[in-house]
Amino acid sequence: MPGDCRDLALLVSDLHTHIHIAFELKPATLLKVFDKADAWRRPERFAQLLDACRADFHGRTGFEERVYAEPDYVAQALAAAQAVPVKEIVAAGFKGEEIREQLAKRRLDAISRVRDEWTFLDEA
Repeated sequence: MPGDCRDLALLVSDLHTHIHIAFELKPATLLKVFDKADAWRRPERFAQLLDACRADFHGRTGFEERVYAEPDYVAQALAAAQAVPVKEIVAAGFKGEEIREQLAKRRLDAISRVRDEWTFLDEA
């Protein structure tokens, strides 16, 4: 089995339940999912994880036509977190580990804003 296929299979096995319950996850947990999946450096593999989750969901009897918005929410949260500009953190004078901490904090804020938008849409 090719290594990239094996790695994706292991990733799906490990994280697909997190995607299935994404609306229940705290933003900090979602950030950990992104870190664990190395979504920052491997966004194409993360997209494949989301596709596998869609296939898993819709492949179940009775779920073929059901709405499954979790991967869309997760993808939007990842995009918001990826959009956090590291250059601004460095320009603000943060050094070393402070940069990593600030990046995580700002990514968490971005994920939280996306979650708030989706919560608002869910209540409408």
